[in-house]
Amino acid sequence: MAERFTDCVVIKVIDCGEADKLVTLYCPKAGKLNVIAKGAKRSKKRFVNKLEPFSHLSILYNDKYKLPLITEAALIASFLPLRRQFLLYAAATLICEHLYYWTAASDGDPVLFDWLLWSLNELSKSGAPQNTLVLFLTKLYGILGYQPDFSGCTTCGSLDPSNAPYGFQTGRGTVICRKCSREDKPAIPLAIPTIKLLDMSFKLPMAKLSRLKLNRNSNREALRMFQYYGRYLLDRDFQTWRYIL
Repeated sequence: MAERFTDCVVIKVIDCGEADKLVTLYCPKAGKLNVIAKGAKRSKKRFVNKLEPFSHLSILYNDKYKLPLITEAALIASFLPLRRQFLLYAAATLICEHLYYWTAASDGDPVLFDWLLWSLNELSKSGAPQNTLVLFLTKLYGILGYQPDFSGCTTCGSLDPSNAPYGFQTGRGTVICRKCSREDKPAIPLAIPTIKLLDMSFKLPMAKLSRLKLNRNSNREALRMFQYYGRYLLDRDFQTWRYIL
C-alpha cells in the first residue's frame, strides 16, 4: 500500500455512483490528480464540507490502484465566499477550468500552485472577480511559456498614441498598431493603458500584484484578449466566459 500526503486544491468534483465522488485536485508536485472518495456522498465525518470546489486541503491518498483512493482530508481553507456569490463562483470556476485543461498528471508546479491559492484568496477577500482573473491569467500564461509580448508593436516597436488603435494578434501573442496592421488579419482591440498595465502585471511579484487595479474597460479588454488567446492555444472555449464578460 503506497500512501502519500499532499496539499491540494479541489478543481472539479463529479458524483460517481450512489455514494462516491470523483475529485480532481491540483497539487504542487503531483500536478493534476484524479482521486476517488469512497462513500463521500454519505460521509458524516471524513469528507463532510471538505470535497467542495476551490477548497484547499491536505489529504492522504493511496496510489496503489490505477485511480487513487483518498482516505483522509483536512480542510486548510474553504474559500466559502466563492460559493456564496455567483460572479465570484464563476471567476473561481474559470480559474479551475484553466488548471484542469492546461495541466497534466505528474507535472506539478509549486509556483503555479501558489498563484492558484493567491487568486482564490484574492477573490474571497477583494470581491473583484474580473481584476483578479486578469492578474491570474497573466501569471498563468507566463508560467506556461505563452507570455504575450506587450512591449510594443510587433513590427515597429511603437506604443505611440498617434499609431492607435492597437490590437492583439492571437497567432503571434503580440500587439500591433494601426499603421502596421493589415485589414485581412484583424486583431483584438487593446487600448494603450491596457497594454501597459498587462505588461506591468507580468513583471510584478506576488507581494505587489494585488495593488494593480485595472479599470472596467481595461478589465473587459484584457479578459476578451485572454479568452481568444486561450481558445487559439487550446482549441477550446470555456462556457463560463459568458458569465464573466
